[in-house]
Amino acid sequence: MPTPSFRLEADWNPEIAIPGRLAITLVNTGETPVSGFTLAVTSLFRIKPDSPIEGARLVDQLSNNHVLAPEEGFVLEPGGRWEIVAKQISHTLRHYTYGPKSAAVTLDDGTMVPPEIAPMTLKGEPGSPTIQHPERQPLPEAETTVSVIPFPAEVNVSGSGDVPEAIRLASGPDAARTAFETVSALAGRLFPQETLFGNGLEITCTEKPGLAGGGYEIAFGETVTLSAGDEHGFRHGFITLAQMLRGARQHPEDFVFPSGGTITDAPRFGWRGSHLDVARQVYTVAEIKAFLDTMAWNKLNRFHIHLNDDEGWRLDVPEYPELAEKAGWRGPGELLPPLLGSPFERHGLVYRADDVREFVDYGLSLGIETIPEIDIPGHCYCVIKALPQLADPEETGIYRSVQYFPNNALNPALEETYVFLEAVVRTLVELFPAKWIHIGGDEVADEAWSGSPQAKSMQGPNGWQGTFELQSYFLKRIQSLLEQYGKETGAWEEAALGGGVDPNRSYLVAWKKSESGRDLALTGYDVVLAPAEHAYFDMAQSDEWWEPGASWAGTVSVETCYTFDPAHDWPAEVQDKLIGVQSCLWSENLADRKLFDHLVYPRLSAIAETGWSPREKKDFARFMAIQTLMPKAGLG
Repeated sequence: MPTPSFRLEADWNPEIAIPGRLAITLVNTGETPVSGFTLAVTSLFRIKPDSPIEGARLVDQLSNNHVLAPEEGFVLEPGGRWEIVAKQISHTLRHYTYGPKSAAVTLDDGTMVPPEIAPMTLKGEPGSPTIQHPERQPLPEAETTVSVIPFPAEVNVSGSGDVPEAIRLASGPDAARTAFETVSALAGRLFPQETLFGNGLEITCTEKPGLAGGGYEIAFGETVTLSAGDEHGFRHGFITLAQMLRGARQHPEDFVFPSGGTITDAPRFGWRGSHLDVARQVYTVAEIKAFLDTMAWNKLNRFHIHLNDDEGWRLDVPEYPELAEKAGWRGPGELLPPLLGSPFERHGLVYRADDVREFVDYGLSLGIETIPEIDIPGHCYCVIKALPQLADPEETGIYRSVQYFPNNALNPALEETYVFLEAVVRTLVELFPAKWIHIGGDEVADEAWSGSPQAKSMQGPNGWQGTFELQSYFLKRIQSLLEQYGKETGAWEEAALGGGVDPNRSYLVAWKKSESGRDLALTGYDVVLAPAEHAYFDMAQSDEWWEPGASWAGTVSVETCYTFDPAHDWPAEVQDKLIGVQSCLWSENLADRKLFDHLVYPRLSAIAETGWSPREKKDFARFMAIQTLMPKAGLG
């Protein structure tokens, strides 16, 4: 019998119904009629439970995994089309990437056949994704500068010296030698076809303790001197020299390698970072290290790694082997079905201790601290499924998170919750030397624990009225646990709700709006700004249908990202509460790893310059002339 084959098509029409009409069509491209089958589809859209569907029945659903079946007796003939129409969708679909990401047709004998998936169209109009990186824009006529991102605080250079063949360390303290070796190796990985370090221009390095942490000075003349007060400063200085060399070599009409003058530089903020969601998609240690390389070249120094979510748990906790065995994997017959584009086979990854040490130590060698996040109490669907003892056995009813996961929040009223989390904290403390551990605290459903008798028994005696007083109790207890292990608490902005975590012992990441960071600072919190409207790299860069990404926070163009001013409208008395900025890369769209470089670069460089350069030194035209010289991770 010929092997069955199928093609899956989807079309979105926002002009029919509210929020629109979604048509999913399965085409039989084989030679054999099929009947008695089901179709499982993963996507970014979610068909609302119990909503009417034309042409099919919704047999099963978990978040964005839908299992659909045709009417009884339906036969899909060769060349035939089975159309499914849904009009009650979770949200408006604005880009092709909202459409089907992975799928499987399960035949009546249990055989699973993955169909070819066509990109979702808009109103039936043909087209295809175009993944284009921003082009280089030359500097305005008669302007020349140095090709450095993030741009230095003070540039007072003159002349255009001969472009050196390479850069060589002539002499300097041990910190300078370590930095030189680090940057030389980094450049070799990022630009393997180029020679940036070797026999060439000699750099003399001197210690200058009075410089700000991470700061440096470069004096150009008959000799070139690099001064810094610590290894970070020397490393930043060598990166600046290498960037100038590349720019002057590749675009001499715009960029110079100076023959005289000085560059004096130091970071605006101490916290300059990027977040990466490794829970919703799988990232190997090698991929993480490639991303860290590009962070280092941008002088970023904080890597926030999101280790769990409803869709997966990535950290091996020795006391709970069930997590590694069950919660880190998705696929047919697994604890979790395929989600967000994962294939219809066993698929996943769990970082063992040696894996974590490898990327943590790698980051430290580049001046990057890794901040682990365990997102609690919400976003824990896979944890509760793997460890059912973490659920109240008497709980009734179903609440759903914004991503449609049922009953996904760890219960603050169960002592077993804290036994589990202490084991997790012990593992984090052993593997991550940074002084912070991020504990999430975001997107807990308003109705969470409302059907839990044990949770209700805590609320009454304490006079708590709702979910967020319980959450505050939970987070404060975890904050105290972290303190016992010598760690400080990080969390998302919702950790301030219901009384919140102690602002004197924590920092919060403000992600909803820039203004929310200011409001948190006014209540006493240290704040890292990562507003979705400026710093979320999963957001599409334009409103075009064929532009990849999401747009629930609007579109985030390179210019929107670059022109973000963190301290805008912050009162003077709380300016010191703004400790830095970071980008966030949520991975729902990144089952297609070809999108990684497009979504991240050059927006990563835009955030880097926001975190480093004085606001008056920023210049978007100059940035666009330099950004094509910056490296990409090459994950696509």
